[in-house]
Amino acid sequence: MLVVLMVMMAASGSAMATVYQVGDLAGWTFNYNYNEWAFFKQFQAGDTLVFNYDPQLHNVMQVDINDYNSCTSNPIATFNSGSDSITLDTPDGDYFFLCGIPGHCASGLKIHIKVSPTTTTTTPPPPTTTNTPSTPPPPPPPPTTMNNRYPYRFPTSSRNHSSASTTAYSFNMLFALFLLPMV
Repeated sequence: MLVVLMVMMAASGSAMATVYQVGDLAGWTFNYNYNEWAFFKQFQAGDTLVFNYDPQLHNVMQVDINDYNSCTSNPIATFNSGSDSITLDTPDGDYFFLCGIPGHCASGLKIHIKVSPTTTTTTPPPPTTTNTPSTPPPPPPPPTTMNNRYPYRFPTSSRNHSSASTTAYSFNMLFALFLLPMV
């Protein structure tokens, strides 16, 4: 049971896509700077945008850059449920969304999402050997601990996560805190 739980915890933290509620608590509405909101996020392929709004007042249209800039709506896709989930599936891509109700886009109800390119890791070439003596690498730093009773330090992330990701992370921490004393 403990092994299964630890495997589940490790797997959930390694490849978790992030769910972003557009506009956070404000949702998709007037008087909000959505491009400023998006500027402080790092979107990755696989992340999901959730647009929450009153479907009698607004909609969401995915458009190209020209329609975005001119606030015209020749949509690539149209959403009108009031709680639309859109997965960002193109790495290193640009997504443009606006409200197609006349006048809403011109009032600022539009957003540009830039998806970061996927990172590829390359293996560095092996070091070349020479006849000159080399100094040994410095010893690794001592491990850091939260306190003496719980020596495991939980990983942190630089990405902004939604409440779903935070809840999953908190859930994993809670299990770890209860199970570590049993080990």
